[in-house]
Amino acid sequence: MKLMMAGLALLAALHHGWEDFRTERPLYVSGTVTEVRWGNPHPQVRLRVAGPVRMPPGLATRSIPAELEELGGREVLRRTRAFDGRDDEVVLILAPVERLTAWGMPDRVRQGERLEAVGYVHREHAEEFRPELLIRQDGRAIRQRSVPLPQSPPPAPADPGTTSGSGSEAAPAAPAASGGSGGARALPWFVGAGLLAGGGAVAAVWVRRRRRGTSHVA
Repeated sequence: MKLMMAGLALLAALHHGWEDFRTERPLYVSGTVTEVRWGNPHPQVRLRVAGPVRMPPGLATRSIPAELEELGGREVLRRTRAFDGRDDEVVLILAPVERLTAWGMPDRVRQGERLEAVGYVHREHAEEFRPELLIRQDGRAIRQRSVPLPQSPPPAPADPGTTSGSGSEAAPAAPAASGGSGGARALPWFVGAGLLAGGGAVAAVWVRRRRRGTSHVA
């Protein structure tokens, strides 16, 4: 059972990794809190967005935490554009509770509070939004990131076979190196799946032993 719970926790954490969000396209969003789920691995805050969202004046030059400044937060603000999603609500995926407390946010977000955020939409789930900067109603700017953003994948090279017109086939792509980002990203998923499978096997053995014990008593 402990193995199963560990696997579930790992998969939940991976689902909200920075590489799962469109970090190449920072967006600004604002709205009113309608629902709060507070706890680890990530507090989740549902925000009702009043569209159309407009960029606030001076966002690129506003004061931000020094730690976020060192991680490129200023450049992110310069590239930020207004949220243009169709959903009238987004779910903010915040940093873990312990980090929020250490970064100057010991109090939880409240329903009805107005929030602003600069962050990124999930690559597969459009309503999920992971901020790197959260601006509370009282004006506090709380960072949500402690690591550099992942590098955006480079564009795929053009296929020589479609551009040369010679009819020759393009050379096959070289296999990815074992230490590449794809392998590193996939490995934790295998670990999580293995933990889940191991937990299921332990549970199955326990159930069989319990049934055998019951049959002997009968």
